[in-house]
Amino acid sequence: MKKTLVALAALASVSAFAQSSVTIDGYFDRGYAQTSNSLAAKNVKAIGSNAGTTTLGIKVREELSTDLTVGLSVNTDWADVAGITQDLATLQNTTSQSGGFANSQSFADLTSKSMGTLRLGTPNNFTVTNATGVASPSLSTGIGSAYSSNFSIANGIGTGGTGSSGIATVSTAVTTANSVANAGARAIRIANTVQYSSPSMSGATVHFGKSLKNNNNSTLSTVDTVGVTEYAIRYTNGPVDAMYTTVKFETPTLATLNATVAALTSTQNLLGASYAIMPTLKLHAGTGTFTSTSDTYKGSSNQMGVTYISGNFTVMAQAATVDDKSTTNMDRKVTGIGIDYALSKTARAYYRYDSINWNTNQATATAEGTTQKRSAIGISKSF
Repeated sequence: MKKTLVALAALASVSAFAQSSVTIDGYFDRGYAQTSNSLAAKNVKAIGSNAGTTTLGIKVREELSTDLTVGLSVNTDWADVAGITQDLATLQNTTSQSGGFANSQSFADLTSKSMGTLRLGTPNNFTVTNATGVASPSLSTGIGSAYSSNFSIANGIGTGGTGSSGIATVSTAVTTANSVANAGARAIRIANTVQYSSPSMSGATVHFGKSLKNNNNSTLSTVDTVGVTEYAIRYTNGPVDAMYTTVKFETPTLATLNATVAALTSTQNLLGASYAIMPTLKLHAGTGTFTSTSDTYKGSSNQMGVTYISGNFTVMAQAATVDDKSTTNMDRKVTGIGIDYALSKTARAYYRYDSINWNTNQATATAEGTTQKRSAIGISKSF
């Protein structure tokens, strides 16, 4: 349950609507996870967030008129002690971008009941909403998801790399399959963004996002940034929830991503839908494509899932496949399962499982293994 602090305006004479509210909300998740990889040296046991991203949010809203409000949203995602690990081989600590304050979506907005919402800053992409909330069960980006740092339904440029959310990176064109090289790319969020979402029109909403591209066209290129253009349309009415998203990344002319890839355009499309057969049973499906300059990244994806509720239990399952049509031709698939037991309206115990194969159509590679199975049990609390 959200805890809200209401602050009355200091000068009541300014406006009858001059009232601000501050809301603190979030999600906390900790559980035990075990990873079994076909390369045994990569087997892992850990405590962490497995069913979702642990986050803390601060939201501010002020009513300007009966139709218009202004606000801001700041979210911080975190792991234990800022993400410090016990990996003796690297003694690795996450970067300040990954572990610091406001490292998740953060934006200011103007919202009109009649005109829609304008956001400025680093809001989440519409594509991540489609991939995790419409085309598949609510497995978030954790274990079992088809849109995690271990498995994604698209290749090319993305912003969801571990430790670099908000910064554009590119999938490596690989000849071996493993969790690092062939996980794919995700559109999560990126800085320098303006977004617009329309009000609902008979259940339909349209959305547009633009991350401004800077192309200094210089060997220095210190001010170059990746440009992103995203369109979305969503229809929600009764048992039907359908969404189409397309996101296009464009790199500057001379600047490189991952120190190797330059002058690349990458487009990812996704059509997702869910249908509630009955209040306790919902079906999910998604189909997508991805392309890029010179077909460096080219392919398609398909996914199917189900959500079933029985008493305090919620059962989720899905399967997703990626057909790589580039010269690399490295197909992959994932099967994910989630079981939640509601301890209250905002707390749950959970079980998560997934099985990933990053190399379904080629000879077995050795680096990090081509297959992986993960299972986790834990508890989570929303507030």
